[in-house]
Amino acid sequence: MAKMMLIPNSKWFISANSAAQSIEIFKMLEDIALKRIPSFANCTSVFADEVVKSANSETGFIKSQAGHHFTLYNNSELKTLSTNVEAARGLCGSVLFDETAWQTAEQMAALEHFADTDTSFSTGIGKSHYIMPKQMPLQLLYASSAGDVEFPFYQKYRHFAKRMFMGDDNYFVCDINANTIMSYSTIDGEKIEPHITKEAVEKNIAEDPEKAERELFNKFRRGGGQNAVVKMETFVRNSEYRVPLMKNDTGDKKFIFCYDPARSFDGSVLSIYQLIKDKKIGYYLRLENCISMVDVNTKNKTPLPMPDQLEIIKEQLIRYNGVGVPEWSNIEFYIDAGAGGGGVSAVADQLMADWTDRFGNVHRGMIDPDHKQYETARMKYRNAAPIVHLINPQSHKKIIYDALEKMSNLDLIKYTSYDGKEFIMIPDPENKGEFVQHMLSNDERLALTNIELLKTETSYMCRFDNPNGSVQYELAREKRNTMHDDRAYTNAMSAFALALARRTELISANENTHNIGYLKKYARASRIYGN
Repeated sequence: MAKMMLIPNSKWFISANSAAQSIEIFKMLEDIALKRIPSFANCTSVFADEVVKSANSETGFIKSQAGHHFTLYNNSELKTLSTNVEAARGLCGSVLFDETAWQTAEQMAALEHFADTDTSFSTGIGKSHYIMPKQMPLQLLYASSAGDVEFPFYQKYRHFAKRMFMGDDNYFVCDINANTIMSYSTIDGEKIEPHITKEAVEKNIAEDPEKAERELFNKFRRGGGQNAVVKMETFVRNSEYRVPLMKNDTGDKKFIFCYDPARSFDGSVLSIYQLIKDKKIGYYLRLENCISMVDVNTKNKTPLPMPDQLEIIKEQLIRYNGVGVPEWSNIEFYIDAGAGGGGVSAVADQLMADWTDRFGNVHRGMIDPDHKQYETARMKYRNAAPIVHLINPQSHKKIIYDALEKMSNLDLIKYTSYDGKEFIMIPDPENKGEFVQHMLSNDERLALTNIELLKTETSYMCRFDNPNGSVQYELAREKRNTMHDDRAYTNAMSAFALALARRTELISANENTHNIGYLKKYARASRIYGN
């Protein structure tokens, strides 16, 4: 904002991982100018007075589907950019990259060329008899917490720092972490209370050490490296800012439940995916909720007792099946059947019989129709819906992680993005091209946080090829003693379920094609023989 006021004819563009993020920065500039931020107590109206007003905008801050923008009276202007790289090519100006750590090489390479033009260059007809003053050069500013070393921001961070250390004044790198803010926040040299508290930092470290290292202390992560089943770039490409769906709001949506149970030593996680059919790509998944069944009152945050976990599962089954539809017609339930987790004895066995919820409503039981242990139970529990699928980790681990790798590389599993705030920016349903703040409920924030943990865990799952030709899927070696893989396992189960759904769809399509061909041949034969 200072540069735009002091430097005439300067053009600035804001680039982020999504249009919503760019617009969020735009709104921050607008709020500062219009003195809407209580923590900036001494703001003046000097910037707002310099913004060009119009009949369409009383403030001059224009919201447009093509990009939010404003212009100052000295002809300086600012505009937000979307992630559509092709639409942004050919522009010229300075660029502010926000959340640069997760921007792709293609996106950054296209936008960095905005600053190639020499602003001091000028020409005309004939020989010039005067000297034009030197103009302020265009700039590229990169702002971000740390990310993955495989993304281009890490290489730029290293390269720019080296150039600065060598004395090149075209480069400047400033690394500010939480400790710097807590210990050295000052105004005019006088120390002030920091806006980050020690308690908040400790809370973030306890809840998600991996994220705290990146977001608060600027330590880059390496992920699973070349052996990663799903690279972080794939997660970034398939993540979006949206509100998690906490129930079946229409009654006709289909969901896949993936449950990895545990009681003592591991984590217990239920991940809920919406199964969506697209006309072009067929079936794909959208992760809507991730529930960690942890007892927060225990010292080591161990899982809840199995009866409590079972109650949570039943409640979610009711929520996501929907109202006014046949019971469990919208759900397929995948459960890890490992001996240690209690998936068979503590969960699947308890769900076979009809049960009554806390409101007195009776619900159908459910059963795995193919599992060998339920050969006689199927005769006894005839009313149980055949929607349960017990997955044996010993025989299926390679299969489900292989499915995860393939489905992810095809961009068929979609996730949410979340930066830890109390709100997210979502498209305004009434004003096309505009974004509004959605204040998150506690359940929505918890779901988004757990989905971020799921993506992190999955990015550390690696494929190891053994000398004997076998394949093994495990956490990266440096994470095996500090990280669980339960969320990643539910993610792999969902990919297996998606692969089965797509295979069934393909077989059905081939059968229909065969039947249509047969009917056409029969019709032609009927006409020939006069029948």
